[in-house]
Amino acid sequence: MFRRPDGDPVAGSRLSPLRQIMPFIMPGRNEAAVYFEDVIDVTDTLAWLEEVNAGLAEARCNFFHVILTALVRTMAERPRLNRFIAGQRAHQHRDITLAFAVKKAFADNAPISTVKVTFQPDDTLDMVARRVVRAVHTSRTGAPSTSDREAALITRLPRFAIRALVRAQRALDELHLLPAALTRDDPLYASAMLANLGSIGLDAPFHHLFEYGTVPIFATIGRIKRVPMVMEGDAIVARDAVSLKFSVDERIADGYYLARSLERFREYVQHPERLQRSPEPDGEG
Repeated sequence: MFRRPDGDPVAGSRLSPLRQIMPFIMPGRNEAAVYFEDVIDVTDTLAWLEEVNAGLAEARCNFFHVILTALVRTMAERPRLNRFIAGQRAHQHRDITLAFAVKKAFADNAPISTVKVTFQPDDTLDMVARRVVRAVHTSRTGAPSTSDREAALITRLPRFAIRALVRAQRALDELHLLPAALTRDDPLYASAMLANLGSIGLDAPFHHLFEYGTVPIFATIGRIKRVPMVMEGDAIVARDAVSLKFSVDERIADGYYLARSLERFREYVQHPERLQRSPEPDGEG
């Protein structure tokens, strides 16, 4: 059997019979998708960020960096989140890669580029922030990305040729024969995709998953707003909160594992100071 350049097959002995047969029963990501929302109190997180960035000409890190680092850390500690289905079989991504859209300028006609960044499992918040700032700067000021150039080239072809190319690529991917050169910079071959709609003042919608590529998780981040919350002693207090909506391919992990992973993610978002330290292995998988 051919091995993929972007992931390793998960041994059948590590999967229940139900997990092994699910990709045959539900071959598409969207028919296997589950959707859930988490509204997180980020009042203390914002206060911490204000303190960390106080007196700096340019922010050292921002809320989006916290979200990204929390997801990287959670995937490092809960590795089943970093699985994907290809060829009716579960695979483990070899890297933690996150993709997100970057608008060249805040104008209706400004082009949008999707950035794909590879992180290390032990990255701290500062490391993630530096990687993201560098990638965003390159996207906004540099030449078009490899994916953008490939798309521009392919769309010059007749429509029948485009259909044939896409079908051929999907067939090669299904057989694990797609070369790394075609997937390395493709943002749809990633651990997760995120859309930070809060940055343009929008609330978070649920987003579909892509059948193309390997992305099993799509997260949207809404705008931070004041909402009433019940606190200790049943007091109702206005707090800063953000809504995150997740679309997840349930074939990668069961509901209990996903729920515990979400709890871990929420803890990191609410306690970003923990992301300043490298993680300690806890033996979970």
